[in-house]
Amino acid sequence: MTLSYVPRVLMAHEDVLEKAANMTSSESNKINAVEVDGVRFETLVPERMLCLPKKNLLQKILSILEFLLPIPPGYFSPKYSVQLGIRITNNTSTPLRFSFYFTLFPELVNAHGRIPFEGGWISPLSSLESDYLLTIPGESLTFFPDIEIFGIWGNRLGISIPTGNGGTWFFQPLKPGNYQFRFIYNNQNEKETTYSSVSRDMNLIEGIWTGEVLTPFVELHLAQL
Repeated sequence: MTLSYVPRVLMAHEDVLEKAANMTSSESNKINAVEVDGVRFETLVPERMLCLPKKNLLQKILSILEFLLPIPPGYFSPKYSVQLGIRITNNTSTPLRFSFYFTLFPELVNAHGRIPFEGGWISPLSSLESDYLLTIPGESLTFFPDIEIFGIWGNRLGISIPTGNGGTWFFQPLKPGNYQFRFIYNNQNEKETTYSSVSRDMNLIEGIWTGEVLTPFVELHLAQL
């Protein structure tokens, strides 16, 4: 199933996207967090340079086959883990839970504007208790999805990002160069029924923070060695 979800905030803020695409490195690094109702959100990119190792002869041959055969781009390519994440700090006086079940939406822009992502599949399974992280007042949580970078034909690159519900977002094909990246956090449900992997029961999770937040863009550079 192809996913075409675009958070409404993306459609309402095209001027913000245009401004971000034209940001210089120094401008994009001045503001790295945003606070909403006492909760601070920050996109984390520990390594701004994301490098894909040089292909060996076999990988070059397989990349040509990817171009010729009806298979997904990057099918034969090795995948390399990269760190792109989010930090949430609870500056309120109340303990809060934050959902990571289909609530993080990646956004990637370059000098030409926003780059559309391709969707993956949707899992029919219920969310787990572990998808809802608790933060007490004054504490932070840091979440890094299992994000990977891979090569495709024509010296192009791809990035795969889990959706949080069993699916995957794909950005591809990407040219080496400078980009701006951020996560949009969007959760509208204050309570959820979840499956406990320990007790094997369905449990009600309450006190989940709701809202839609655009974190500031962070600059990153894609390179093919």
